Amino acid sequence: MEILGFAAGPYKTNCYVVVGDGEVAIIDPGMHSHDDLVEYITGNGLEVDKIVLTHGHIDHTRDAGTVARRFNAPVYIHPEDAFFLEAYKGSGSKTANLFDADNMVTPPDLRELRDGDIITLAGTEFRPAHAPGHSPGCTLLVGAEYCFSGDVLFKGSIGRTDFEFADEELMNRSLRTVVLQLDDSLQILPGHGPTTTMRAERMGNPFLRALTRSTATE
Repeated sequence: MEILGFAAGPYKTNCYVVVGDGEVAIIDPGMHSHDDLVEYITGNGLEVDKIVLTHGHIDHTRDAGTVARRFNAPVYIHPEDAFFLEAYKGSGSKTANLFDADNMVTPPDLRELRDGDIITLAGTEFRPAHAPGHSPGCTLLVGAEYCFSGDVLFKGSIGRTDFEFADEELMNRSLRTVVLQLDDSLQILPGHGPTTTMRAERMGNPFLRALTRSTATE
């Protein structure tokens, strides 16, 4: 398995391409990722098996429908975040305008990403782990060596909870019961910013350290 990544769109959202056995799985194709993905995939004679969305925010999903139609691939998202794929259209918000939401293509084959199920990305098994807080359907993709953490966990930080549909209490619960349970050996591939490791975040991430200290004093 090989993992490639690049930042796309106004918010520099990380789009990942998982390659193995001649197949490709795409994670979080944000705005302006379509052309780069088409060039790489067609140029290397690969087949797109599936597209997976860690959550429904438009900076992670903007080109999902366009890429899905180009490669006739299903799109997976947690059911609690599926509404986001239409929510920005017609809203007239600054975010909607920035991402040209009204021209966003709806994925033609939308499938549920369920907590605890096994999903195969280019021949390698990952376990979706529901971790709400940043959004209702935020989901980690946890493998034997890598974890795609979306906007739940970043290097030195965590996802914001001051957005509509976000929930700080749920985020703290997800950090305690999902993130802090991850194996230290995992490479963390976040939705924004550089990669990190679970060991480094357990030791140095101030948000995780605060939760660890509060748990120890309870």
